[in-house]
Formats: sequence, C-alpha cells, structure tokens
Amino acid sequence: METFVLVFTALLVLAVYVTYKEMKTFDRTSLPTFDSEWSKTESPIQRRLLKALRNNGYSPLTEVTVGKRKLRIDIAFPFQKLAIETDGKANHTSPKDKARDRRKDKYLQEHGWRVLRFTGTRIHRDMKGILRRIESELQKES
Repeated sequence: METFVLVFTALLVLAVYVTYKEMKTFDRTSLPTFDSEWSKTESPIQRRLLKALRNNGYSPLTEVTVGKRKLRIDIAFPFQKLAIETDGKANHTSPKDKARDRRKDKYLQEHGWRVLRFTGTRIHRDMKGILRRIESELQKES
C-alpha cells in the first residue's frame, strides 16, 4: 500500500508540474471571450448586421435602452445618437407592428436620435448598401 501511495503522489506531482509549465506558455489570446453585445442580440438578422459592422471596424452597442419609456434600440451608436432597427417579418409586418415602430421612431427622433430601419430581406440582399447608408449617417453631425 505504501508503494502505491508513493507512486500516486509522484504521478500527481508530475501532473501538477506539467500543467503549471503548460500554463506559463499557454497563449490565452486564442481563448474565446464572452461578448456581451453579441449575446444581447435577439435575431439572426441583428447578428448578421452587427457582424458586418464589426468586420468594417465599427463597435456599436446592442439592445440599448432609451428614455423613460425604456425603448430598446437593436443596434446603436449612442455618442452619434444613431439608432439602427432590424425589422424581421415576425414582428414588423402587421399594421399594429408598423404603428408601434412609427411611435418608437417618433419618440427617438424627439429625443435627438436619428433612426435607420432595415428589413431582414434587405440585410440579406444588400449589406454593402446598408453599410454605405450607416457610414453616411455616422459622418453627419449629430
């Protein structure tokens, strides 16, 4: 039994040593990091647009809450007060949905925000045009 304990202890010490040595040389930059903005997105089209913006050097925020009414903006550039809404078919096609969107846009505009809305279809078909439009708005004075 004593031999077993000695061998087990020796193997344990060796395993700890090897692990410690590997940790000292391990490149932590290759580990995935938690992305809070990505995790807050609520739809595939929102994630697609966010990814395109990031790939073009932008770092917008997602699901930004604005005002007393606590309205949420899908993708936002708060310092430039630019709100980007991604409109999928599920929540933006009925007359009631469109009226809600108009009220939201009006509220945001009354509070100094510029609002851009893009449909899911356009996000899938015309990303270059969307990026040009966003870049144009970002270059304007708030």
